[in-house]
Amino acid sequence: MKLAIFAPNVLPVPALDGGAVEELTTYIIEENEQKHLYDIDLYTIDNCNRLSNFKFKYTNILQIKYKPNQTKQHFIDILNKFLIRMPNGRVISDFSECLTHNFKKNFYDAVIVEDNREVFNTIVRKINQEKLIFHVHDDIYPPEDDINIIQRLIHPAEYNMIKGIINSSDKIITVSRYLEKRFEKYGAKNAVTLYNGVLSEKLIPTSLEIQESWKKRLNISNKDIVFTFIGRFISDKGIDQFLNSLKLLKDCTNLKFLIVGKNWLHSHAENEYISELKSIVASMSYDLKSRIIFTGYVDHKKINEIYSISDCIVIPSQFEEAFGVVALEAMTMGVPVIASKSGGLPEVLGNSALIINRGVDFVEELSKAIRQLYLNPDLRIKLGEVGKKRSNRFPQTKEEYFNNFSKIVRLGGL
Repeated sequence: MKLAIFAPNVLPVPALDGGAVEELTTYIIEENEQKHLYDIDLYTIDNCNRLSNFKFKYTNILQIKYKPNQTKQHFIDILNKFLIRMPNGRVISDFSECLTHNFKKNFYDAVIVEDNREVFNTIVRKINQEKLIFHVHDDIYPPEDDINIIQRLIHPAEYNMIKGIINSSDKIITVSRYLEKRFEKYGAKNAVTLYNGVLSEKLIPTSLEIQESWKKRLNISNKDIVFTFIGRFISDKGIDQFLNSLKLLKDCTNLKFLIVGKNWLHSHAENEYISELKSIVASMSYDLKSRIIFTGYVDHKKINEIYSISDCIVIPSQFEEAFGVVALEAMTMGVPVIASKSGGLPEVLGNSALIINRGVDFVEELSKAIRQLYLNPDLRIKLGEVGKKRSNRFPQTKEEYFNNFSKIVRLGGL
């Protein structure tokens, strides 16, 4: 079976720079080397030529060099104003045109687009006999449960684009039942859930020696209780809410906040958010500042070392998380979680976490949950044990994730 896979193309695949979707796509490629169910053409961005060192027997990496063309994008922006008003809302971009320029028409059995709507919209025009699959990793907007005529008028662009995806796909793969149901509310009858997976063999506690090395580097004592955030530095992730909760925990003297991640895209919005986080920290007393530790980016190959020195993982998302890979990683490691009630997070976590409702009282409620686990080591242990057991409901190996993927692609009417 010949497959074309379009990576999300924020980061390269194989996952040199991390990224949850990039890691999962890499699992498919690597496991296919063992089973050879597919001959794959992988379309992925690679401006630095770092992927040339990767050689696969059954995957051909098509490295796309992209240089923004502002003039071309200007004309595309004008065109998009008309396209989005069309029933299928097929907005495109200079980038999606570049990525699909050398697409091999009528060559594949199936084409899989990983979580990039504009690439999907561009490739639809080039599809003739291939089956088309859209693998969705993020929530769709608007978030309301009922899609009525008023909401269609308020959000015509999003509504048209989602209907276009439904109408043009042979299959929509979602990462949670939450997201599958969201598509069904728009009328989809071709959506199916493929749960994200992790590699449990790599998510194991590290030695005490490695833990001590990290603690020394980060100025964490063995008496400290560490609450950790892991993720991108964007406002949706709620890092500012996490930081502000510390102001209500002044009396928790050996509490440390560990913040792991970076500003990936350096967009204007992301840079502004980084400035906001710096302002929050700057407004704190010296005592509180000393309890906050920014690690920067940590290679995903070493992420188990971060979980090993964490007493709790905090996922304070302020948008609808479609799944929550960090939640599954923490569960697999047996680390308790505090999370907001966001999208698919409750579906993943079940009763293995403290779940906080989003709203005006979120910071206060988050601080209460942190205090509860800070003061109760037995509860931390219990939640960690429940989470570890629950994690087995989700793929824990490349093989398991690949097999679930293949059931949909090969046996799901495709």
